[in-house]
Amino acid sequence: MYLLYNVVLILGSILALPFYSFKTITAGKYRRSVFQKLGFLPKKLTECLAGKSPIWLHAVSVGEVLSSISIIRMIGDRYPNHKIILSTVTETGNYMANSRLTGIDSTIYFPLDYPWVVKRVIDAVNPLLFVIVDTDIWPNFLRELRKQQIPSIIINGRVSPRSYRGHRWFKWFFKGVLECLSFFSMQSKVDSDRIIKSGADATRVVTTGNLKFDQTVPDITEAEKERLLDSMGLKADQKIFIAGSTHKGEEEIVLDVFEALKEEYPDLVLILAPRNPERFREVENLVSQRGLNCERKTRVKERRGGSPTAPTEVIVLDTIGELCKIYSVGLLVFVGGSLVKIGGHNLLEPAAYKKAVIFGPYMHNFLEISGVLKDSGGGIQIRNRDEFLFQARRLLGDPSLLYQLGEAAYSVIEKNQGATLRNMEIIDRFVSPQRIEFLG
Repeated sequence: MYLLYNVVLILGSILALPFYSFKTITAGKYRRSVFQKLGFLPKKLTECLAGKSPIWLHAVSVGEVLSSISIIRMIGDRYPNHKIILSTVTETGNYMANSRLTGIDSTIYFPLDYPWVVKRVIDAVNPLLFVIVDTDIWPNFLRELRKQQIPSIIINGRVSPRSYRGHRWFKWFFKGVLECLSFFSMQSKVDSDRIIKSGADATRVVTTGNLKFDQTVPDITEAEKERLLDSMGLKADQKIFIAGSTHKGEEEIVLDVFEALKEEYPDLVLILAPRNPERFREVENLVSQRGLNCERKTRVKERRGGSPTAPTEVIVLDTIGELCKIYSVGLLVFVGGSLVKIGGHNLLEPAAYKKAVIFGPYMHNFLEISGVLKDSGGGIQIRNRDEFLFQARRLLGDPSLLYQLGEAAYSVIEKNQGATLRNMEIIDRFVSPQRIEFLG
């Protein structure tokens, strides 16, 4: 089973080698991470971890990193003598971990799933416990942990429809992989059912809710809002339309809606935040081609000797980790990855600032959250450009409705908190001496 997996993995790597060699040469983000992904951890880190057996959490990218904030804080409070390390796959995830997280001793890039690489890294780190935030399953890595009798658990687990189909097709393989995991803490009953049907032992699966409901968003005072607006050359009385975490194919729809709204609300400003940093230039060009006055956020103050420029029509948010706070100044909010088949992004960040949230039909990665927001009235799901424009006009034309839906969105967060504590109780079982009963 593993022989076949490794043959496919190595053949795939050989085929992809020219592409990644080119990227490593031309793109800084690949150069920065490639050595760690190949198992070469900084000497300073390995010396720091020698003999410490840290608790190792793994979060793929930005969303998972943000979800892990509350649980990392609780682990640090409860086990101050244990070191905590966090691994990510993406550069943006790594940047977010280093800029937003406190209480971790080190961040690393997760190793590539070659047997010799994962063994090297696991030997170097020697974790007491490995915790996957969400569901990022790597067969060789989990197998090596089991060989070394190191427990591994999933918290905030989720199985998307696409992943579930793959698991079902290859259940003969995934059942063996899932046996390497010690415990599964899943977001919803649907996720629990899917992981069991994929081959997990039902006695090791529990439903604990979604950590994202416990996610702490940055508090922001009115003075901070003023500074934030000033940094973009905006005024407090301007109507601001925010489109966050957008993907290719969505910006065109957002711009169509914005241009139509602009005819009715001349002072309306669009803050457009592409999900992927490498698309900043592409999106900026797309906006400019429409004849709209466009400015990157980092360049707003470049003119007039560093003073804010006159308000632009479209601001491209070209910073990382700032979108959450910027939601606080929005009047109209759309969350991307949902008008194209990406699966959506975190709706709770704007909801935490009492913003009604518009999102598209493709929310399979956030099915539970989008469902409860929609049911509460705090989330508005649209299917296409026309529905988007209709709902945007409806909200902008009725301030009392905006307020009402924003309150409804916030109430969803209040009613669904508590997953952090429930997951911490599971982690306690493995960190405490009694954890042996879960090793299987």
